[in-house]
Amino acid sequence: MFLPTPPDASLLYAGSYSPGWVAVSVLLAIFAAYAALRAAARIGPQLDKSSRLTWAATGALTLGTGVWAMHFIGMLSLSLPCRVNYDPLVTLASMIPAVLGSGVALGIVWHEERRLSPLIRSVLLGAGIGTMHYSGMAAMRLEGFVRYDPSLFVLSLLVAVALSYVALRIRSAGNRIGKRSDPLVAIVIGTAASGMHYTAMSAAYFVRGDVSALPDSMLTADTLAIVVALTTAFLALGALALAALSGSREVASQLRDSEERWKFALEGAGDGMWDWNPQTDEAVFSRRWKEMLGYAENEFPNRGAAWIEHIHPEDRDRVRRDIKKYYAGDRPLHIEELRMRCKDGSWKWILSRGKLVSRDEKGKPLRMIGTHTDITERKQAEEQLQIAATAFESQEGMMVTDTRGVILRVNRAFTAITGYPATEVVGQTTRMLKSGRHNAAFYRAMWDTIERTGGWQGEIWDRRKNGEEYPKWLTISSVKNDAGVVTHYVGTHLDITERKKTEEKINALAFFDQLTGLPNRTLLLDRLKQCMAATARVGSHGALLFIDLDNFKTLNDTLGHDMGDLLLKQVAQRLTQCVREGDTVARLGGDEFVVVLSGLTPDQHHAATLVEMVADKLLAALNQSYSLRNVAYQSTASIGITVFSGQLLTVEDLMKQADLAMYKAKEAGRNALRFFDPDMEAVALRLAALEADLREAVEKKQFLLHYQAQVDDDRRLMGAEVLVRWQHPERGLVSPAEFIPLAEETGLILPLGRWVLETACKQLTAWARQPVLAHLTVAVNVSAHQFRHKDFVNDVLAVIQATGANPQRLKLELTESLLIANVDEIIEKMFALKAKGVGFSMDDFGTGYSSLSYLKRLPLDQLKIDQSFVRDVLTDPNDAAIARTIVALAQSLDIGVIAEGVETAEQRDFLASAGCHVYQGYFFSRPLPVHAFEAFAQQA
Repeated sequence: MFLPTPPDASLLYAGSYSPGWVAVSVLLAIFAAYAALRAAARIGPQLDKSSRLTWAATGALTLGTGVWAMHFIGMLSLSLPCRVNYDPLVTLASMIPAVLGSGVALGIVWHEERRLSPLIRSVLLGAGIGTMHYSGMAAMRLEGFVRYDPSLFVLSLLVAVALSYVALRIRSAGNRIGKRSDPLVAIVIGTAASGMHYTAMSAAYFVRGDVSALPDSMLTADTLAIVVALTTAFLALGALALAALSGSREVASQLRDSEERWKFALEGAGDGMWDWNPQTDEAVFSRRWKEMLGYAENEFPNRGAAWIEHIHPEDRDRVRRDIKKYYAGDRPLHIEELRMRCKDGSWKWILSRGKLVSRDEKGKPLRMIGTHTDITERKQAEEQLQIAATAFESQEGMMVTDTRGVILRVNRAFTAITGYPATEVVGQTTRMLKSGRHNAAFYRAMWDTIERTGGWQGEIWDRRKNGEEYPKWLTISSVKNDAGVVTHYVGTHLDITERKKTEEKINALAFFDQLTGLPNRTLLLDRLKQCMAATARVGSHGALLFIDLDNFKTLNDTLGHDMGDLLLKQVAQRLTQCVREGDTVARLGGDEFVVVLSGLTPDQHHAATLVEMVADKLLAALNQSYSLRNVAYQSTASIGITVFSGQLLTVEDLMKQADLAMYKAKEAGRNALRFFDPDMEAVALRLAALEADLREAVEKKQFLLHYQAQVDDDRRLMGAEVLVRWQHPERGLVSPAEFIPLAEETGLILPLGRWVLETACKQLTAWARQPVLAHLTVAVNVSAHQFRHKDFVNDVLAVIQATGANPQRLKLELTESLLIANVDEIIEKMFALKAKGVGFSMDDFGTGYSSLSYLKRLPLDQLKIDQSFVRDVLTDPNDAAIARTIVALAQSLDIGVIAEGVETAEQRDFLASAGCHVYQGYFFSRPLPVHAFEAFAQQA
């Protein structure tokens, strides 16, 4: 069989190869090797034993057949100058070692590669290929015989083993790099078979011999090669198809199993699933998905639009934008937190996760699957945590401690309030903050309340880091676990320093006079009540002193209000220095002060004596000279006193009594003191009743006018002065002397004065239609309060226009008291009325404030000599001199003059001799009602 040396060339057949069939043989070996590898890849531990054997056999058969086909076609590609046939049985039998070697070498029989080392498997595979080759060569029949070169024979086997080893190593590495290794392994295996074959063919000597001639073959070499090639290709393709189909089914099965397990796991975890086709908008929602929103299995539409419609309007656009970004590849997964509307209209927070699993050939999304997780509780918890965190970092200082009082945490506000940073207080106890103002009993009571109720709040004093003590409002709350055991304490600290200061300011504003610092009326009344209660409790006496400065208004008008304020401050100091510490000095307002003396003796007379001594001391102190910005000023005061014991009277009654007594001191000439007398109260009550009646009289117009004639020397009637009378429903006619001062004091003089003026003007209009009375003038008294009213001029002109009265027949009588203040304004108003024809008379001239400089500026028509001068003009030289002087002054100013209160002919004659020729008085006529006056005028 082996020839140690090559025979003579003349004894050998010289053959040639068909390049095409050589290439086909090599490619066929590679293709079969690749198909075998793909079939072998289907073997896995999840398959049963028979399936594994089936796939192992398929892989071995495919690879073995491919190697055999490469060998056989490679032999057919050789052309020899003799007839060649092949023994069919031996040829087919040569396939067996190739199949067995392939199966064992690839380790696919039991799919346990670790049982055989790569070297052994490569030897087996190389041996299988070699055995197959030389067995196939034994099936060759030619006219001669085949011998081999020993060295090339061995080399062919080594080539098969070496290339097989390389292929198996690559396949082993392919387990780590995946399917990409299979083509490379197939190429190496095909090369191993081809290399061994053509190396072995080089080792063969085809020797001529005396073998009998062979019969002609039924098939040509090319035909036989085509059949073998096609058969092997179909077998490899079948193996690939089976592997692919099996792999697809396996993947589908595994996918179904995985999806079922995935769905089962998600449903078990409480998550809902959705499956959506964005192109058709078809959607599938799991049972749990629908239950999450309160829907039954068949209640929710299988459309993606329905899902979008259930998203909260504030989240909807954001979700749409994020889905588009996900489609564009901006993010690996679609993850969204959104709110969805439940069936009952409520909203739930949902965590939506989705993944796009397929696209069409144009890249458009075809299928997206995902889950919904109810995160409502988590969001609520996050919200509560956010609120808690925000609250913890509020403007109030906060501290968390354990049950032993060890500080665990503080916020920034705590640091700002106390000055302690967190690093200095954490780990310390709350005792470091104590101010020392509260005793142990205070803290015991506080912790008793905490243990009993779970909390405490109240005002407490603590100490800052710099040692400053400050007030704060402290709230302590217990924190308990589920078992009801206290685990922590939370304290909130509100610095109330500014609030305390504000309270003090408010207290000062509410209870103390801002100018003098003395208690005001509110605090005075409270202390007076306390004093009254104390006298009732112990049977002692107290006293209330009402103090009013004399002529204080004059000081303000002459030196200014700032000087008046200085005086009030000094008065407050002197009053405070004159009483005991337990007594009260208060300012009611203006120049009114009140002193409350408490703890006087039970004996009323003795108590009154003590009070009088204190009042004298007060008067003496207030009479001392004051220095007001280097201006020496002298002031006095009037004091009214009432002594009390118990609570028989109200606070208001005591104040009224002291006030009445003070006015009595004023009436006594000022700089005096007076005790309250019950008669004073009776007078005050009468005045109060009179005021009430007067208000009703003004409202109901219970007044009438009387007219007193004004005549000349020949007793000719020149005019009349109107005098108002009050027709009281019970008391009859009330004299003006009783109610006019009260009307002035209460302001009722304004509506009353307007009624008098309007009635008098109506009477003028009526008289203007009567020839006998048409020439008469009417004099109407106008008070200073009326004249100073801002609308006085307009009111007078409006009355004249409304009544149609002739203004030249109207004369307004003014008093000298009008000229005390605002003289320029008074003169301006008089000229405004004078321009309209209204005349003016100065009533009671010489009894009040007279100034010739003002008198010459006033547009007066007449001076009236007061009846106080006329009454004694015949017996009192002074009155006579005053009367003559007034007449002379009127004549010098070219002003008319009239005397009132003329009661005798002698008085008239004296006045006439002095130059006064117009009179008014009882000598001529008493004040008469209008009808009686008209009758008098007819007679005159």
